[in-house]
Amino acid sequence: MSPLLLVVFAAALALVGAPRLAAAGWVVRSPRLGVAAWLALSVAILLSGLFAGLSLLLYWDCAHDLVDGVWHVCLDALLGRHNRTARLAAIAGLAALLLIGARVLYSAGRLYAAHRTTRSRLRVLVRLAAGPSPLPGATVVAHPEPAAYLVPGPLLPGRHADIVVTTAAIDRLAAPELSAVLAHERGHHAGRHYEATRWMRMLAQAFPWARCFRLGRQQVDRLVELCADDTAARSAARIDLARALVAMAGPGPDASLAMHGGDALERLHRLLAPPAPLRASARTAIAATCGLLPVTPVALAVLERTVAWASLAGL
Repeated sequence: MSPLLLVVFAAALALVGAPRLAAAGWVVRSPRLGVAAWLALSVAILLSGLFAGLSLLLYWDCAHDLVDGVWHVCLDALLGRHNRTARLAAIAGLAALLLIGARVLYSAGRLYAAHRTTRSRLRVLVRLAAGPSPLPGATVVAHPEPAAYLVPGPLLPGRHADIVVTTAAIDRLAAPELSAVLAHERGHHAGRHYEATRWMRMLAQAFPWARCFRLGRQQVDRLVELCADDTAARSAARIDLARALVAMAGPGPDASLAMHGGDALERLHRLLAPPAPLRASARTAIAATCGLLPVTPVALAVLERTVAWASLAGL
């Protein structure tokens, strides 16, 4: 029964939960909670698939000893020593585990390779185009397009900054606007937004047929920009950040977590007319739900077995 419950739970999150979360209005009022909700939902879906496969693989008769017999039971089930149903269940569970594990590892490897390539390109760019930096905590490169972005991963070699600003941005922006841009990029760094976006990109690449992960990738990319705007607004005027956003609108260099990322119109409207924050009770309820989502697959996976063990022990 637990594999079926896990599959139903994962399907409900993927087919109902993800679209409703993508359409939710409260995420604009609390983008950090929105990012947390997407991460929790994606982890819950992934864990549901893994535990569903594991539950099928560990199909066994209650007479087997839990500690000494798990490996033998798995092998017995795969070899059909229980019955045909047990064998089919074990094979299906093993196939699900192998498929999910292989897809996740392959996607993680591809992203890691792409990440290294991007860092190498940025190192070359810095060596060739970087000049004296008038901005503390940033590297200035010569480029005709105004842009500012956070470099993912370790700091640039020989530099103390992981933020890159183009000369065109310095020429176009006033000093308060430039300070707001740097605060925005530091917000990305402080919030570890690259890790969140990389996780969702990995899942979207691993399971391209899963619309829930594609939605998650789009929404997390959108929400981390709102989070960085909120962080920047603590130390800079919102109007300065809005002016910088307008001045730097455009494609710009291909970079991760760039100042011009996300939905520019949404960000501009939100900067000029900040939404009311969520009530404390709503934040608490959302945070509790985020905490429960990843725990639910674990609870469903062990519930049936716990009841079986208790019955076997005469409890």
